[in-house]
Amino acid sequence: MPKESRPPSLHWQGEPTRGEVAAVLAALEPVAARGYELSAGPRRVRTVTYLDTVDWRLRGKGLVASHERASGPGTLTIDGDGVSGTTRLAEPPQWPARAEQLPDGEARDGMAPAMWVRAVGPVLRSRTVTREVAVLDDEGKTVARLDWAEATGTDPVTTTPLVRVSLLPLLGYGRDAKRVRKALRTAEGFADADGDLYDGLLTAAGIKPDEAAAPAITRGMPADVAVATALHGFARVIAVNVNGVLDDIDTEFLHDLRVAVRRTRSLLKLAGDMLPPPLVARYAPGFKWLGDVTTPTRDLDVYLLEFDALAAMLVAGEPDDLAPFGELLQSEREKARRTLARALRSQRFTRLIEGWQAALTEIIERERSEEELSAESLAGQRVRRMVKKVVRRARSITPESPAEAVHDLRKRCKELRYLLEVVKPVCDQAAHRAVIKDLKKVQDILGAFQDGEVQSHSLRDYAERLQAGSTRPPAATLLAMGELSARFVEMQLRARHDLTEALDRFLGPATHERIEALLP
Repeated sequence: MPKESRPPSLHWQGEPTRGEVAAVLAALEPVAARGYELSAGPRRVRTVTYLDTVDWRLRGKGLVASHERASGPGTLTIDGDGVSGTTRLAEPPQWPARAEQLPDGEARDGMAPAMWVRAVGPVLRSRTVTREVAVLDDEGKTVARLDWAEATGTDPVTTTPLVRVSLLPLLGYGRDAKRVRKALRTAEGFADADGDLYDGLLTAAGIKPDEAAAPAITRGMPADVAVATALHGFARVIAVNVNGVLDDIDTEFLHDLRVAVRRTRSLLKLAGDMLPPPLVARYAPGFKWLGDVTTPTRDLDVYLLEFDALAAMLVAGEPDDLAPFGELLQSEREKARRTLARALRSQRFTRLIEGWQAALTEIIERERSEEELSAESLAGQRVRRMVKKVVRRARSITPESPAEAVHDLRKRCKELRYLLEVVKPVCDQAAHRAVIKDLKKVQDILGAFQDGEVQSHSLRDYAERLQAGSTRPPAATLLAMGELSARFVEMQLRARHDLTEALDRFLGPATHERIEALLP
């Protein structure tokens, strides 16, 4: 049910009733005192499993997804702003599940756009007891209904019972509904509910969806502590995504892990001198290894995620012509994933992450003097230094520059982006947003240029491998792959044309002023 049409809800602050009829009616006595008769319906008990993606995409869109079960497989429900739907299940669901793994129906239709490529899984489970109470006037006519819902969190922790009483007005009896609501609002033990049952259960269970994954740096923080704090946050992101990668829940677990690895390597390059040199020398090679070992699987993930879009690009060919290519990608991904899984289960990986986190914790917690360089000062130094490098390379790019120079500029822009993300808390926020926006425009074009080159080359490589296989591909497959390769060459040429104008804007006075306004 969309939020705007949800019935008003009150919170019962008295003793839990377990839905027992005498206790429920006793709590609702203020309504009976207004001259109404109360008729309690049957007590119902169900298990409610609330669902979301690991990065809370449904909640971010104002949606609540749940699997509700009293007997049998139960139902899948989505509820939120402008979205509402229920699907009765034919068999018990398996979690986690991506959109294509959910049963057809209203619930999947409502959830899928917000889920994107991510999988949903249980956030918390509750045992919910409900009892509907009819409110009758002196003529015995039902003028309103009260839904008494008492939920107790059962997993990941057990919570105290939480009670919500919802008023369900009936058409033509609005005046009675107002009287009933007023009777409850003014009665002892009732208060306006702050959020719905799901919100209350999250709070009771100590689950904080909006809490930052890691502490941010502050202006006065010592520089080495700031660097160690950021790196420790990246290490935590790597660690929490490992199980999702190993279980192959969805492709974004590996993506998030790799981004944290890239951020780690970039920050070590740009500000690693704030840490003890032996520490950096010991751990930096490990993160290069981790970046290398995760690359093949991620590259294949991207190909497969974009496969339908690639097929849609064909003009001369048909989407089905690419089927042998898709089968090759799936086979290659499975091989790469097995190699990656062995690496993530290895002692090398375990020692890398655990040792790194322990060493960073020592830096964060050690005693220090007040004369040390501050995070704000370090941010000013390193951002200005990195901006100079980016500007110098950007000014050297011409329409005749080799592809290697364009790729190098892309790497430097990415490093600047990562640095800006780390130092965001000590920057002027308006200027920071503006600089990131300017930088992203350039990065998008640089990315299109690299994608065009990389994709055109890789398509030729895959075509050769298909030909060298035991089963020779149809000519239509090779022709379709050739058509796609030509499309990517065109994309690269368009990006090269757009790059000159984009760099002119980026190097202009407006961006320079925004960068100067970033930091003192």
